[in-house]
Amino acid sequence: MADGLFYRDTRQPFVVADLTGVTLLTTQLQLWAVGVTSPTILPANYWYVGKTVKLTANLKWTPVANANAITLGMSCGTVAAPGCIVLSPAIVPVSGTTVANVFMEGYATCRSVGTAGTLSMWGMAVMPSALVAASVEGIFTWPSAGVTVVSTFDTTIATNCLSFTAARATTAGDTVVATSVLMEALN
Repeated sequence: MADGLFYRDTRQPFVVADLTGVTLLTTQLQLWAVGVTSPTILPANYWYVGKTVKLTANLKWTPVANANAITLGMSCGTVAAPGCIVLSPAIVPVSGTTVANVFMEGYATCRSVGTAGTLSMWGMAVMPSALVAASVEGIFTWPSAGVTVVSTFDTTIATNCLSFTAARATTAGDTVVATSVLMEALN
């Protein structure tokens, strides 16, 4: 017997080709160009209290040769300026140029709606030794202090998007190409 009409619903459009690459900066950037080909653009009033969304991405990460810390995260807000953002602790990379496959998965649950809506966001990334130091290789999580309600964003507008983010501490230049992005409404 089912608990109710709860479901997992994959949002269209489906990613069937690699998305346009993004070159990392020293500030958090969305890891794919968000536009009409992205399933992560949300309509106005999409969120309701308790709604949970799962975001999954597979990334082809080409680093530059430097050992500047990497910070990962998840954001929600307008395409131009994501307002809600949660971050991982700084991750120790290796100085190399070997292309790496990175897997990211995150969840966002709505805590309040309106022009000052809030989300609780958490997630993880799996990064190989081609990108991060062998002593720290593995799974990295965010937020760094556990699940928290993050800053506000306007749930009533149609330009919100959910995305993963990344930055390098000082010198940047890594190229990240999303090879697959999947967004599922879990309820």
